[in-house]
Amino acid sequence: MTLFRPWCHTALVDDHRPGDKVRIRSGPLRGSRGRILKSREGAIEIELDLDGTVQRSLSPDVVTNYSRAARRAWAHMPKRAGRPRFETPRTKMVSLRLDVDVVNQLAVAAEFGLIPNRERAINDWVRERLRSVLRDLPDLASVATDRREPSRTSR
Repeated sequence: MTLFRPWCHTALVDDHRPGDKVRIRSGPLRGSRGRILKSREGAIEIELDLDGTVQRSLSPDVVTNYSRAARRAWAHMPKRAGRPRFETPRTKMVSLRLDVDVVNQLAVAAEFGLIPNRERAINDWVRERLRSVLRDLPDLASVATDRREPSRTSR
């Protein structure tokens, strides 16, 4: 008998949608697969893949919803092949040689909330300084902001 169920096993009725692929986890039809036909409060109707029969009023707790799991994984968007590229500009790792006291002061400023974080502060400060340096050269300023990194295939 399970008194408490971990948060990851609690199934919300709203998460089950018509057409979702599921597997029954317990009961006489344990292991059977099918698709959700309807989802009502506290119960779902499933059409079984084997014979097309409809099982009514199953509790969402007794099914594994594969489509729901796929939706959640897609929302978290892990870095894997086949995922769409981000539309926002990505960051690039670089090494900077900074004095130890500068790094320590950045850490203290971030700890006290004076700057959002070290990376963002350095990006903002470098960007601000570059704008002031390139301000007098309008042609170079536009080239610098539009420049893209060459693709690996064009090398």
